[in-house]
Amino acid sequence: MSNHSHHVDGVGRFSMLAQGALDEVPSDITVGVRISENDESPVTFEEAQDESGTGTYQIVLLVVCGLVNMSCAISTTAVSFISPAAEIDFDLNSTTKGILNGAPFLGMVLGAYFWGVFGDLKGRRLVILGSMGMDTFFTILSSLVQHVELFFILRVGNGFAIIGATCMVYVYLGEFLTPSKRDSYLLFLELFWALGMLIGPALAMVIIPSNMVLISTEYFKFNAWRIFILLTSIPSSISFILIYQYPDTPRFLMFRGYIIKSREVLEQIYLVNNKFTTVPYPVQVFTQTHSAVWFDTGFIGGIPFMINVKKRITVLKNGHLTLLSKYFRNIIVACIIEFCIMASYITILVWVPELFSRYSNYKLQNSDGVNLCTASEWHLKYDKLYAAHAVSGNAYFAASVVASSTIPLVLITGIIIKYVDKKKLLFMTCGIPAIFASLVTITHDDLQAELLCCLFEGLTSLTEPIIFCTIVELFPSNVRGVAFSMIVMIGRLGAIFGIVVFGILIDKSCYMTFYGLALLVLSEYNNLNM
Repeated sequence: MSNHSHHVDGVGRFSMLAQGALDEVPSDITVGVRISENDESPVTFEEAQDESGTGTYQIVLLVVCGLVNMSCAISTTAVSFISPAAEIDFDLNSTTKGILNGAPFLGMVLGAYFWGVFGDLKGRRLVILGSMGMDTFFTILSSLVQHVELFFILRVGNGFAIIGATCMVYVYLGEFLTPSKRDSYLLFLELFWALGMLIGPALAMVIIPSNMVLISTEYFKFNAWRIFILLTSIPSSISFILIYQYPDTPRFLMFRGYIIKSREVLEQIYLVNNKFTTVPYPVQVFTQTHSAVWFDTGFIGGIPFMINVKKRITVLKNGHLTLLSKYFRNIIVACIIEFCIMASYITILVWVPELFSRYSNYKLQNSDGVNLCTASEWHLKYDKLYAAHAVSGNAYFAASVVASSTIPLVLITGIIIKYVDKKKLLFMTCGIPAIFASLVTITHDDLQAELLCCLFEGLTSLTEPIIFCTIVELFPSNVRGVAFSMIVMIGRLGAIFGIVVFGILIDKSCYMTFYGLALLVLSEYNNLNM
């Protein structure tokens, strides 16, 4: 492809983009000059990024982004851990518990598109900072409110906040990585999500069953589950502080015209990764050549950028046209798979504490081993007799065990993903869990049910990060944020659907509910053949 075919318009983006996500800059697009002892040679952005290397900088950034992902996991599932304990305070039944559990996901649906557009216009870093700051604020407030309606609204706010970081943390980390390292790093990012899923119930297991009450008056009560909610704000606040120390991605800066800043970030990465070298970063100059991407951040055609709303709308319109024309099939398939996986994976995740809390109540009065559905039916029949009992720590222990089941599988997949076709991995993570969902209905004790839930969650939890790794490769930089957000938004609609429908059906036909989950997972499997 010749240089003249890459037209640069007045808003700093290619009208035509080469295929391939993070690799959309073709080899003939010059963005810099490599200076050596005897030569000065032009380099592409990929070559400039390769020169900075992959090492200490990216490893530390992986941990920081991992903490962001962990914070999102804790905030996403926090409501599911307090619903058994808040049952009396908020006068909850299974349906209202489902609605309350769905609150964060409703916020995610409302916020996903906003954050995606914001991330493509203003940067990935600002999205993560805004997300973590807002999540901290809404979490603290939700620990203090005394009415379920206000609590619901604030948890919707939590969801609105954290979806920005959930969408953008993969893009942010991915744009600091070279293609050879990207898949394994992004999959290991999922490990921190799993750690968040483990830390949440572990903290709940310590705090909530204690039934401690710090303040109790006629109008204000601050008891154990509210203390738990307050403590879940700490990871988000720490994440905000840590991400604040990092710049935006060099790729985003380059594509938005901050050419000098982009080179400075790459040089910083080089110096951290090669701290014992005396050789300077070899790409000494990022130039504005006729084939380089250029985006004037101060003026567009002599008009101040901040008031040129029409140009910004053009950026969004062109990006969406690109997404829905060139990448239409990719976005549809990814959205369907994401809807089904979140409707099944998240549903089991948020209902585990409630289901095993019911089983614990059953075991207090019965010695016979039964499946989860039978125990749930017994609980519903006699719940008035045991409503005042303290929530058993066994329910949170079960949630911790189920959450931890994802860790070994994430580690294994992180190692093999470079050698195994992603589509084959998706076939495995979408097909096998359907069997485990069906088998839950024929277990004979809570240990067997726990094991099957572990296998189900362990495999289904891998689907989303594998999809995210694939998305990073499928969509170009100028639409990647919107693509991520659209897919994640559809996924959270699936989560709302699964959580609320599960809450309605679990008391009416527990067995059919689990069979329905199996069918949802099989739907993902079927769409992989599209």
